[in-house]
Amino acid sequence: MLVPGLTDAVDNVDAVAEIVARWPNVSRVEVLPFHQMGEDKWNRLAIPYPLHGVHPPDAVLLARVRDQFRARGLTVF
Repeated sequence: MLVPGLTDAVDNVDAVAEIVARWPNVSRVEVLPFHQMGEDKWNRLAIPYPLHGVHPPDAVLLARVRDQFRARGLTVF
């Protein structure tokens, strides 16, 4: 899950990609962009939503993160 400001740091993505690239049973990686579709459910349950105001990643950020995984030979969607 790609959450801007939370999981998008270059070093963080590099570390995850490095670990995943070593797993022989992983055939592909899917980078899932964050969205706000669940916020209404949290509101109905009267639970504070910690990601309120976080915007989905833009195309540039998605491409950068996907390229970081590809750089380690992984198939990325």
